[in-house]
Parts: sequence; structure tokens; C-alpha cells
Amino acid sequence: MIDSVNRRTLRVLVVEDEYLIALEMEALLEELGCEVIGPAPSVKKALALLDLERPGFAILDVNLGNERSTPVAQALVEMNVPYVVATGYEAKHLPETVLRDAPRLRKPLTIHQLRRVLADPERG
Repeated sequence: MIDSVNRRTLRVLVVEDEYLIALEMEALLEELGCEVIGPAPSVKKALALLDLERPGFAILDVNLGNERSTPVAQALVEMNVPYVVATGYEAKHLPETVLRDAPRLRKPLTIHQLRRVLADPERG
């Protein structure tokens, strides 16, 4: 659980390739008192950011252009960083376990969804 005191300084990696959606996520997270890392529009950019700093939490879009965010999710697992996937897909349509078994948020995201997932990342 990420408590409200830690959430004020929680650093959240946002991995999203749609510019307007990324901006909206960033604004919502900042409204909740988080510091946003990124947004990263590609696997390459997200992994580069992870090489530079360790987030406390991450939100991953499943599809980033013509690639999936699977390598980013795997890196987060190895770093023991909690994450959720933001998608319209049902879990059964995600072939990669690291994405399929992750908590999911339905797009479009709302501040209520983000508040809930930051309070309890396992719920998604």
C-alpha cells in the first residue's frame, strides 16, 4: 500500500505513446501530489529512464506504437517496482504473463482510478 504521505513525493513512471493521454495522466498524477517521470512514448525511452532513476510506481500503456511494453514491465519486476497496465484490453487478450497478471486500469483513466490504485496497487 502506498500511503497518502508517501504519495506526495511518489515518483511515477508513465509509459504512454499517445501524447494527449500522457499529458492528461501527468496532470492527474501531479494533482494527486506525485512527481512524474517521463512520460515515455516507447520501450527504448522507458528503459533509458529506468537506467537513470528508480520510480516508486509505474503506469504502462500496453501498446506503444508497434511494440508492447513487456520489456518495461519485466524491468520493473526485476527492480521490484509496483506497476499497473492502462488498457482497454481484457487480461485474457494479453499474451505476456507480465502484462496479463498485472493490475489493470481501464482507459480513459480518471483521478478516482489513480487515487485508488495509488492507495492499493494490487487492486488496479
